[in-house]
Amino acid sequence: MNNFDLEVYWSKGVVCTFYTVRWNGEDTDETNKFFERFLKDDSTSIYAEELLYLLFEKIGNEVGARNEFFRFENDAQALPSNKLLKVINWNKDSFPLRLYCMQLSNRLVILFGGGKKTSENAQGGETANFFRDANVFAKKITEVIASREIVITSDGRKIINGYQNTLKITL
Repeated sequence: MNNFDLEVYWSKGVVCTFYTVRWNGEDTDETNKFFERFLKDDSTSIYAEELLYLLFEKIGNEVGARNEFFRFENDAQALPSNKLLKVINWNKDSFPLRLYCMQLSNRLVILFGGGKKTSENAQGGETANFFRDANVFAKKITEVIASREIVITSDGRKIINGYQNTLKITL
């Protein structure tokens, strides 16, 4: 597997900071690829816009990354959960997008990529490769946190390189 960088995605939230991952050699991070793909598509743009609202307004600025907002998918998680969709009165059965992520605390989330839900489970359909990648990312991130190669700051909002005190992390 190629290495990837861990980067700040959005840090302007009052409550929660979001990171993302970028495969080495790629121009665009995985989260921006997700939103660019689905915001351009007329059949999915409303869902991508709602997910952005849920991320930045509800989680980022209002309530934080509560456990009940995430769908647990092995080592990773996925957004949105049924409880998060209730925040905007959305019918859970009609929301077709899954954005994979890793909730580190109620103040810190790492966003990965995702796809359109075209199968009953995450391992099938369009989300299969994104599901697999998300779990690889999550497992590696868990390992480097345990080894203290990266450290979550005392305010719980940032990740720094445990040895160099930098924000750009290559895993």
